[in-house]
Amino acid sequence: MLLRKGESVRLPTAEVRLEFGRGTGPGIPRADMCALLLAGGAPRGAGDLVDADVPGHVSGAVTHARAAGEDDAVLDTLVLDLASLERAVTAVLVVIRAEGGPLGRIPGLRLRALVDGADPVRLDCGGVTGGRMLVVGECYRDAAGERWRLRAVAHAAPLLPAKPRPAPAPRVVLPAAGTCAGPGLLRIAFGAEGDGGDGVDLCALFELADGRKGVVQPLGGAAGALRLPPYVRLDGDRLTVNLDHAERFRRVLVFLTLRGAGRSFADVRGTVTVRPDHGPAQDFGLDPPGGFESTACALLLLTREGDALRVRREARHLAVRRGVSPQRTVDYAYGWGLVWTPATS
Repeated sequence: MLLRKGESVRLPTAEVRLEFGRGTGPGIPRADMCALLLAGGAPRGAGDLVDADVPGHVSGAVTHARAAGEDDAVLDTLVLDLASLERAVTAVLVVIRAEGGPLGRIPGLRLRALVDGADPVRLDCGGVTGGRMLVVGECYRDAAGERWRLRAVAHAAPLLPAKPRPAPAPRVVLPAAGTCAGPGLLRIAFGAEGDGGDGVDLCALFELADGRKGVVQPLGGAAGALRLPPYVRLDGDRLTVNLDHAERFRRVLVFLTLRGAGRSFADVRGTVTVRPDHGPAQDFGLDPPGGFESTACALLLLTREGDALRVRREARHLAVRRGVSPQRTVDYAYGWGLVWTPATS
């Protein structure tokens, strides 16, 4: 069932689940969904705004969750337990917000409501051309105040209540480039000369502030994610670190490995590109190892130093012992402490 602007439907249950999906990718503005509780036609304060930063209302009646969908898409979910809302709350606005550009530049905007015992209800998101904040739906009490209805809406959102300012984001210090304050993305790539790029894999070890560790690499399809942990994503021959979540990192090590018997970085030449959204590019050439064979090379190490995330150029070739994988060699050299199992390509 498609609910067009101005149309409404009665909610047959006390709970409704709203799912907001959208297209993502390079150059596409980011978007999220939030709920704004109204009492007497207006929010009572910052506590009546529920979003990814504050994922639950104090009453427990409205909760927000974010998860990865198919093809690294992002899915926001609002769960409204309408029976548990305070009597003073007369409506809940469903608002979508864009960052980095207007909503009209975001493909595949879609919102649907799921209720027990009924078919999904889709709310029309067509015709969005501009603006960065839009009310797309409204759950409201009927005239008697006993039942709830869901209405499709498409008008500019009211001014959202201000939240307390968060602590300043950690600084990101790039090699020989001063300070990059972010937010934004840090993109790393390796371009090999000639045919030397065959069998060269760009990888990253990560350790988050909560203690989680892992690897992002082509083997085993461990591509990571950009807007969910580990906030590191591998797309083909480019690795991207999401500095919007810099405070969640403890350290990240970007490195190269070689596949194939008889390979060595002695035969591979190329350039490492380091491109932050804010700040100058930091490209450097990769020299061959000196006097030994190597199939593993550490490129960059991101580590926390106080409130800063420092990016140090490594360009360090590592000698790989027989029977030890290049990935495990890098782990041992930097003390990551992962448990490694064979992976298939």
